[in-house]
Amino acid sequence: MNLVIDIGNTRAKLGLFVQGKLLENRVTEIAHLVDEIKSILRKNTVANIGIASVGNSPDDWEAQLGNDVHILRIDQLTPAPIKSMYKTPETLGIDRLCAAVGAYHLFPERNILVIDMGTCITYDLVELGGTHIGGGISPGYKMRLDAMHQFTARLPQVNPPLLPPALGVDTDTSMAFGSFFGIVGEINGWIQKFNAEYANLKVILTGGDASSFEQRVENPIFAAPNLVLEGIHSILTYNTQPE
Repeated sequence: MNLVIDIGNTRAKLGLFVQGKLLENRVTEIAHLVDEIKSILRKNTVANIGIASVGNSPDDWEAQLGNDVHILRIDQLTPAPIKSMYKTPETLGIDRLCAAVGAYHLFPERNILVIDMGTCITYDLVELGGTHIGGGISPGYKMRLDAMHQFTARLPQVNPPLLPPALGVDTDTSMAFGSFFGIVGEINGWIQKFNAEYANLKVILTGGDASSFEQRVENPIFAAPNLVLEGIHSILTYNTQPE
């Protein structure tokens, strides 16, 4: 049994894998991460822990777990089952790399476009055979709304509504409409571009905002809410399996 941990800026996502399959996943605040890990270790026989972090993890927490479990901290230099053509690998977000690895693990015989919808929206292309070519980064839904408020004198602060407005009928709904459907158009444009360039393209949608947009995408997609966890586990297995 392996435990994998995706540490973000404020929360961490944890997944338990048994024989390569995700058995259980949970989300916790960073402040409660150590207690959550200890609880899992008390109830399960965990051989390895794989960790990928884009945020700050608690200090010295690994020492609190003892020496009974092997811990692999994954960064851009950790050996992985795919190769990346990114010209500045040290700046490639570890979440993007893990998502690309997870996508390749799920669909090793396809060209893949990974769309990860979080604070920012990231697009990553993985070629058939397991080569990460690169991609793009653009503002996420909330970031677009926040930016309009912060960089103008009169536009209000608007939080993303649970359901997008059918049309903007006042300033708040106009901002929400423009941001939401601007993203829809962007996503469909990326998919159209890469469908024209890469045969048999598989589109994978993941990230916290993915569920809000998956029904608006014009092309068939594969929704994978635990894609980063799958990628972390794939990298962990790649580095711990017997030679």
